[in-house]
Amino acid sequence: MFESLLAPWRAKFRLAISGAACYAVAGVAGAIAFAFGLAALYAWLAQVFSPIIACLIIAGAFLVIAIIPIVIYGAKRRAEEKRVAEAVAKARATQWISPSTLSLGFQAARILGRNRGLAAAGVGALVVGWLISQMMPAEADTEEETAAEPAE
Repeated sequence: MFESLLAPWRAKFRLAISGAACYAVAGVAGAIAFAFGLAALYAWLAQVFSPIIACLIIAGAFLVIAIIPIVIYGAKRRAEEKRVAEAVAKARATQWISPSTLSLGFQAARILGRNRGLAAAGVGALVVGWLISQMMPAEADTEEETAAEPAE
């Protein structure tokens, strides 16, 4: 009964295991080929230049290869931080006109409908809060915060 339900899962599992084994063998063979390629490059550079210079050339090449992903990651991180900051600014600008805020305001107005003075005070407080939030800078960096940080 359960054999027909488990058969596709078993086939996928066997395929995944054989794929992992094949990729592992290919990875080890590729690493060995890369090592022999580096050895051949070293031997050739050692004939053209001195062995120390050959080692330094190969080390410099690997240093450049190591720096490239770090630079790419830094650029992507800055772009992501910029995107998040723009999304926060957009959400902050539209938070007062969102449907949930408006429906909450209408519901509060219905509840406070009998006492118009209290409703007017609440709406006034919301408007003042919105105006204050619009006048505040995006990143407030006061002197107290900068003074608390240690100098370098």
